[in-house]
Amino acid sequence: AGIDYVTDPNSIVMTIDMHLTLPMGFVEYTRRHVIQGKMGYAPMFFRLGPGYTEINVNGFWEVLTYGVLALFKSDWSTVGGFNERRFADKWGGEDWDVIDRVVSNGYEVFRLRHPGLFHYYHSWDGMWGNKTTHMTHW
Repeated sequence: AGIDYVTDPNSIVMTIDMHLTLPMGFVEYTRRHVIQGKMGYAPMFFRLGPGYTEINVNGFWEVLTYGVLALFKSDWSTVGGFNERRFADKWGGEDWDVIDRVVSNGYEVFRLRHPGLFHYYHSWDGMWGNKTTHMTHW
């Protein structure tokens, strides 16, 4: 995984779901909400409906996901990062798995609705062998 190439324990690492648009200033804003040894940042994003964009908005705030997570590398190492063996060939659950370990290790997770953080609609066809044609949210 890319995070393995980060060797400085005082660097902030971040996992980001596919199909997201990051707003200007997102990285700097993230830096302000991650505290080494204490807190990670997992902003909520706006999930766009089929055919919609950040200009033509329709969808909902995704509050039950941790598709973006920022931690210091030292904290990421403490919680063990992603369980790559368990989630190597399937989609879903990896964010909940790591966030459970973050919380069980005593870290707080700062959450808010982050303006301009959009997740674009996409089909699940062909992803990890999935035959579903649409996301179950729609």
